[in-house]
This record gives sequence, C-alpha cells and structure tokens, in this order.
Amino acid sequence: MRIVPYDGNEEIEDLETLSLLIKAVPFEDGYVPVFVLVAPDDNHFITIEEANCLMDGLEIANDKIDNLIAMMLQSKIAERLGIDTDDDDVEIELYDQDQEEDDEDDNGEID
Repeated sequence: MRIVPYDGNEEIEDLETLSLLIKAVPFEDGYVPVFVLVAPDDNHFITIEEANCLMDGLEIANDKIDNLIAMMLQSKIAERLGIDTDDDDVEIELYDQDQEEDDEDDNGEID
C-alpha cells in the first residue's frame, strides 16, 4: 500500500471516483455502523484497483480510530487516577489482547 498526501488541487468531493461513507447511527442505547458505497454515476465502471484502494483506506482509518480510542481511554484512566496527562513522562499502558496473542510462540508461551 502506498500512502501519498493529497495535493488539494481540486475538492476531494469533486473527484469522480468510488467512495465509501461510514456513519455511526444512533440505535437503542448506543450506535450501529452503517455504510454506503457510492459511485459517481450509474455507468461508473468499478475496477479492482479502485475497490482495493478503498480497502486500504479502511485499514488506515481503522488504525487512526484505534489510536483515537486508545488516547480517549488513556485520558479517562489518567483522569480517574488524578494523573496530569500534560506531563510528557506519563505513559499509560492499555491491555491489548491481540498483541498478547501475537507475542505467543508456538508453545503457547508468552515471549
């Protein structure tokens, strides 16, 4: 996957490409995700490269949202513990089950 900055020569909404809209929609006591895949017109030919690019974008967005959630949780934990989060020396480690599974070797032991 290649990530390049958008040069901004034209508005991103004006690009005649496939797009994906994801929203958190209120439902009962929380939210549910909904998405809409949008083609610029009814005759738009979708290529594998274009669809794959959207998948890459989803991976990038997923990482950014994970980081946002982690920062929000760290802030809440620090607030409850009365820790000043403006202090650069303070770092709160959050438990990550996926990372623990990655760290396990073939014997089921943690490195």
